[in-house]
Amino acid sequence: MKRYLINLFHWLQARLLSLLARSCHNMSLRHKQHLAQFLTLLAYELLGLRRQQVIESLQLHLELPPTEAKRLGKKVYCNFLLNAFEMASLACISREQLLEKLDVQGLEHLDNAMALKKGTIIVSGHFGLWEMMPHWLAINGYPVCTVVRRQNNPHVDTWMENMRQRLGAKTTDSGFGIREILRSLRKGQILALMVDQDNGKQGVFVRFFKHWASAPTGPAQLSLKTGAPVVPLFLIPNFRGKHLFKIYPAINPDDYQNNIEGQRQITAKYTAILEELVRQQPQNWFWLHRRWKTQPHNAPNNPWAQLATKTDDSSLTS
Repeated sequence: MKRYLINLFHWLQARLLSLLARSCHNMSLRHKQHLAQFLTLLAYELLGLRRQQVIESLQLHLELPPTEAKRLGKKVYCNFLLNAFEMASLACISREQLLEKLDVQGLEHLDNAMALKKGTIIVSGHFGLWEMMPHWLAINGYPVCTVVRRQNNPHVDTWMENMRQRLGAKTTDSGFGIREILRSLRKGQILALMVDQDNGKQGVFVRFFKHWASAPTGPAQLSLKTGAPVVPLFLIPNFRGKHLFKIYPAINPDDYQNNIEGQRQITAKYTAILEELVRQQPQNWFWLHRRWKTQPHNAPNNPWAQLATKTDDSSLTS
């Protein structure tokens, strides 16, 4: 009976998600904004879901006074919801409608990386309208496969997979084998990775808003192993015009040593790009995640944590 009820609850969640997606596809911007404001009132003002965590992070990392951090925190929730509504419409949107929504800047950086025939690693984060980028790439003939985290709810996971793949993009989970990854890069394909969540004790420690954060090891290690350039890209919302799909110059692995310091430098390079973008539009980044959860002292055997500790020690003695 318990298993049946859990399955029923999971099924209902997926049905509600599907209903929301169809509603968002047909809803006017004004109605989306009103819905986002209403849900923000519930989540931020009444229930206080992670509210204090967000406010404290904004105070610490953006160096804001409490009143301004509270005001910005509310915008973070509202913008996240509005962006989520826009991304949910991907379950229904046509190719033509998606292309009409976006302007692209810096496509030559991706094309130049692809021209090397070593595969390309694109990195992004939970900023703005991140789910839309693989769709645009697939529609325009770029062979992209995104590494995703599976949902605990199998019905929601199936819905998400259908949404992500319906316009031609491919996905795989974080258990994607190294052989398959290397094979796809050698074929000149694109591997898409999200790089702005805490990677625990095994991550590369780099500065993010002046504080250490644990980042994924994969992008830098794969780039140095295969020669595939790393291309940062983000999709910046603009609900009064066209959303901006911004592609940054490639990070060339030939410019770095193939060791832990080289891996740290590559990771720090694209992390700095994300940080600058978040500084410009902090309301569009997912501050609800505990990005700085793992610190170097939590991972004494991690070689990047040891590098971070040495950096701290040298700054104290200089």
